[in-house]
Amino acid sequence: MKSVKLIDFSSRHEQYIQNPDGSFSHMDEAYFESVKTAPGTWRILSSGDFSYLVEGENEALAIDTGYGAGNIREYMQSLTEKPVKSVVNTHDHFDHTANNGYFEQAFMSQETGRLATIPSPSFAGITFPQDYKRIIIGEGYIFHLGERDLEVFAFPDHAAGSIVLLDRRERLLFSGDELTEGEKHLNGGLTSFAENLRKLAAHRGEFDTLCAGQGHFDAAVIDRLLACAEYILDGHEGEIPRPHKFRLPEITAPDGSRAYHRQMPHPEDMHFDGEGADMSYLRQVEYAGTSITYDIRLREK
Repeated sequence: MKSVKLIDFSSRHEQYIQNPDGSFSHMDEAYFESVKTAPGTWRILSSGDFSYLVEGENEALAIDTGYGAGNIREYMQSLTEKPVKSVVNTHDHFDHTANNGYFEQAFMSQETGRLATIPSPSFAGITFPQDYKRIIIGEGYIFHLGERDLEVFAFPDHAAGSIVLLDRRERLLFSGDELTEGEKHLNGGLTSFAENLRKLAAHRGEFDTLCAGQGHFDAAVIDRLLACAEYILDGHEGEIPRPHKFRLPEITAPDGSRAYHRQMPHPEDMHFDGEGADMSYLRQVEYAGTSITYDIRLREK
């Protein structure tokens, strides 16, 4: 299938989105802003989590595509003279895969390939391409961009098919939603999480910065998480976490309706597990300047 020119968001025109500067846009209005964070490297905000553009001597590669209106590939092409033909997805979630159809091909893990571009409820009425070209990749795959390589490491937890990408030239690790500052809530097993951290720790001398869906973080995040995970595996089970409910801010649009925030989940797409949920299987451990919450039933997996 050829890449699409424009995905039609007009059915959601009446929905407002609040921008980072406090202004409002209609949901069908294209919105892009970018920051050049390293040589040949841009962090891009459309809607949802950040996407990235990585430029080599021969071509440039998109990392994730957001779920905002407008042709993100055309925007990325305006930032570089190198051809932007392909995207690689860090995982399947819609705020990372919605706009894959703008690209000639999308690289992803096998698990991501089964789930990519399944629209979230808040996008009802919008038709997103489902039959774009997918290329399945896995651990050890290397993108050769011309004097700049990105190596793929499997890192499943936040999503079953998550990958991270190591850029040795600029000392960056593109980590999707797997590795960020703050609490880590495990969706998978503690033992496999620790094994994946050790795998990356073996390469810690090759990167300094995490380029994540939520922004940039010092790569020492990995050191702290590994120390905490090993502390738990050494026998420190932790305590049952106190119930809490993540609450999205109530944002009032110019017409009095509830607006979305450009960098936060949409209310219709949220799954709340806090108040009233069975927390007896969960444990939280704070150690080494970080916190891990895990399911004791999955500890050894």
